Formats: sequence, C-alpha cells, structure tokens
Amino acid sequence: MPKNYQKDNVYVAAKKRMQDIFNTFPKVYVAFSGGKDSTVMLHMALEVAKSENRIPLDVLFVDLEGQYDTTIRHIEEVALNSEEINLHWICLPLNLRNSVSVFQPHWRCWDPEQSDVWIRPMPQHPQVVSNLGQYPFFKYGMEFEDFVYQWGNWFSNGQRCTCLLGIRSDESLNRFFSVTKHGWRGKNWLSKASNNLVFSYPIYDWRTEDIWRYVGKQKIQYNKLYDYYYLCGMSIHKMRICQPYGDDQRQSLAYYRQIEPETWNKIVTRVQGANFGALYSRTVILGRIKVVLPEGLTWKRYTYVLLQSMPPITRKHYAGKIETFLRWWSNNGFTLELVPDEGNLKLENRGKIPSWRRICKCIIKNDWWCRSLGFCQTKKTYQTLYAKKTAS
Repeated sequence: MPKNYQKDNVYVAAKKRMQDIFNTFPKVYVAFSGGKDSTVMLHMALEVAKSENRIPLDVLFVDLEGQYDTTIRHIEEVALNSEEINLHWICLPLNLRNSVSVFQPHWRCWDPEQSDVWIRPMPQHPQVVSNLGQYPFFKYGMEFEDFVYQWGNWFSNGQRCTCLLGIRSDESLNRFFSVTKHGWRGKNWLSKASNNLVFSYPIYDWRTEDIWRYVGKQKIQYNKLYDYYYLCGMSIHKMRICQPYGDDQRQSLAYYRQIEPETWNKIVTRVQGANFGALYSRTVILGRIKVVLPEGLTWKRYTYVLLQSMPPITRKHYAGKIETFLRWWSNNGFTLELVPDEGNLKLENRGKIPSWRRICKCIIKNDWWCRSLGFCQTKKTYQTLYAKKTAS
C-alpha cells in the first residue's frame, strides 16, 4: 500500500486525530509504557483532554517487573503524582514472551510463588494494582496481550471506548500492516477490537525524527534510558525500552548489563536464557541475518535434530505448527515428498514456497509464534496455551 502524503504535517494531523477521538469516544485511556512514542502521545492527549475538560485522563501502565529502573523512574516522574492523570499501575502475574530460551518460552512477571527472586520489589504506590481479585476477568498467568484486551473491555463498562496506542507504521512491517489493513469508520488509524473497544493510533505516521523533534521543541520529560542507549552507540531507530526478552527486543539485551549492572544481575537469576540472549541474540546462533547448516546434515535432518534437543512441551508446540504448515502446503501443490530442502531464498523469505530451510530457520530463531511460517498470534492460541499451563 503506497504512502499518500497530505498537506498537514504529522503534528497537525495528530492533533486533529486527538480532537476527533475525544469528540467521538465517551471513554478514553492511554496505554503508557514509558517509551518515547507513548510519552509524546500522552503529552499530546493531555493537551486535548484539558481543552475538552476531560481531566483527569486515564492512563494504563502494565509493569512487567523485568524493566529498567530508569524507565520506572520516568513513569513516576510523569504520571504518578499528577493531578491530571488517573494512573492504573498494573503489577499482576502475567505470562510474557521469552525468546532467549526454549526451556522457558514464557516467563511470569510478579509471580507470587517467586517473590524471593523478583527483579524489583513490588511498588507500594496507591495506584498500584497487585490484588489478583481486582478484576473479574483476570486469570493467574494469562497472556499480556490477552490482559490488555480484556482490561480495555472492562474499562469501557459498556460504553464506546478507545485506547490510545503509540504504534508507528515506520517501526516495522507488522506495525505498518496493523494501521493499513484494518480501519474503523473509514479511518485507517482506528481498529475495532470489540463491540465497545477501539484501538487508536494517532501518531502512526510519525517518524523517529518527528518524535525527538517534538520532545525538543516542547521541552517535555523523556526517558533518560535513551541517553544511555545513545552513549552505547545505538541508532535512534533501534532503541526499544519494552521488556527486552521478546523476539524483536532481544537484540538490545547486551546493553542491559552495561547500563544497569545491578538490575542485570537479578535478571540473569530470574529469566532463563537472558545471559545467552545477551551474548548471541545478534549472531547466527539465534538466526540473526542468516542461518548456518552444520556440515553433513540436510535442512530436514537438522530440523529433527533441533526438535529432539528441546524439552517435550516446546517440541510438541513446534511439531504441531510444522505439521499444520506442511498440511497447508500439501493442499496447495506441495506434498511432503515435494517440499524441497531449500529453494529460491527470495521466494522463501516472501512466504511463496515451503522448504525445510525455512522451517529450520524458524526453530533456530526461536520464533515461538512461527510468524516466519505464516502463523500469527490469536486469541485461540492464548486460550489453548493457558489451558495447557493450568492443566500441567
């Protein structure tokens, strides 16, 4: 889908979208992570909320425990004691993606059964929600993505509601698709999540340079973690402050021990594979840029060797995905015998043909959701995964 440039600059366009949001939705809240995008979006939302007499503004912050102390200090500075903000600080045991371990593909933040090894002590602010019975929809160990969806429905209380998300299409192809393939009432920057809940992306067309230009001109507070990233030599386009064990974020793990060594020491104890990810997440060992086939093996044989090296639960998960992948291609011109060991690399990367190299690369990258094989995260996947974990 091509980009169509308008007369308004991104700042003017975003302010118009914010105005439209507050005129359309009786209930509005901001998903705040402490990152540069959500900080800018929160600042702009407060401007419009004040002009519309919609203060205090509801703000949702899901504390993932294994975060930089610098980020937590930024949350406290910006949102904790502000009379203009009604902060919902969530500290509940949620399952989070851990892409640096096949033995612990998900880890559980704020798990009361492991309180003795928590990375940080439980925050004691009045705004903190740590009671497992606070929300009627909450299930112990539910997925993070499922929680934020359910929380939005709960917050709507039957009214039309929107969540402001600091997602920018410039960050990744997946995010570009999320604001171009959907749409609500003719607006591509709105996405309907349920009957009452709509996700809004008012700054979806901003570039990284636009974000920092706004921070500089408006002189607003920002997360000083970005200064440390800059001193480490990281590009402004690669800086991510969310929980660093995800599939995309793990490339920044090596900086954690440089920036906050005391926090890092606790993370290594708490999150399996964290140190491994810090050492190898940007190498071929985890499939960064390319994968290497060991001498004497085919890609098909290597796939089965990797599967056998996994713990039973992880092996069963990947085996099921591979079976579904092969079955789909068998119905579309490629029986099991016709699947090549490797094919045209460009066609493989575009998902146009199957191959055992493509399957093997998915495993090497520890691509739990198997996006590289054409799968995606679904609500059914969360429910199935949750059922398996509670049954065990």
